[in-house]
This record gives sequence, structure tokens and C-alpha cells, in this order.
Amino acid sequence: MSCAESFPGGPGNEFHWELATNHLFEEKNMANDLLKKLEEKINSAIETIELSRIEVSDLREQNEELENRYADWETRLSTLIEKFEQLEDGEAAEVEEEVNAAMQDTEEESEEEVEAAEALDSEDAEDEDEEVEDTDEEEDLGSTFGTSADSFTEAPESARHYA
Repeated sequence: MSCAESFPGGPGNEFHWELATNHLFEEKNMANDLLKKLEEKINSAIETIELSRIEVSDLREQNEELENRYADWETRLSTLIEKFEQLEDGEAAEVEEEVNAAMQDTEEESEEEVEAAEALDSEDAEDEDEEVEDTDEEEDLGSTFGTSADSFTEAPESARHYA
């Protein structure tokens, strides 16, 4: 039996059968080629996705590292600011203490000077009072008894007082 005899449509249809079969093989080959191209594109896309994932992962690690550095620098900066403020406060307090101490010293010295001046003034006043009293007494005595220590006679001025 030949192919033409076994073909259901008869010998004229055999040519069509071969054409159809060839066409199917060609279409199958084209489909295979298209599938291969599609598979290559899919594999390429998968590689691109994998590379992108790796790149994203690397970028996330870098971002995390940069965030950690930023947090570290922020901590260091705030620490430095606090220390600077403490130094400023300490210096201000020291200056204020020095000013207060100087003012207290000045006030104490002023008070001591005032007290010393008052003491001197009161001593001078007492001395002057004593001198005045001594002088008054001496004048009284001198005018009553004369200028000589040996003289116990009344001076001529004292006679006037009695008159």
C-alpha cells in the first residue's frame, strides 16, 4: 500500500497532505523558534530581576550603613553641643562667681573701711573730746592757778571770774 492509496482523500490529496504536514512542521519549527526566543527573553528578564534584587539589596545595606553613620554623627554632634553648653554655663557660672566674689570682697572691704573710718572718727572724736576737756581743764586750772607748776596762788584772770 502506498501513501496515496492509504490517504483517505485519494492520490490528489496526498500533495495537500504533504504540504499541510510540511506547513505544520514549519509552524512547529517557527513556534519552537518563538518559544526559544521567548525563553531567552524570560531568562534575560530573570537575570535582570536577580541583578536588580542584588543591587537593591546592596543599596539597602548602603542606606542602612549611611543611616547608622548619620545617627552616629547626630549623637556625636548633640554630645558636642551639650559639652559646649556645659562649658559655656560653667564659664558663665565661674565669671558670675568671680564677679560675686569680687563684689563681696569689695563690699567687705568697703564695710571694713567704713568700720575702720567710723572707728577712727569715733577715736578721733573721743581724742578730741578728751583733748578739749583736758585743754578746758588746763585752761581752767591754768587761769585759776597761774602758769607755773610751783605757783599755788590764783592768777589775776581768775579774780575776774569771781567778781
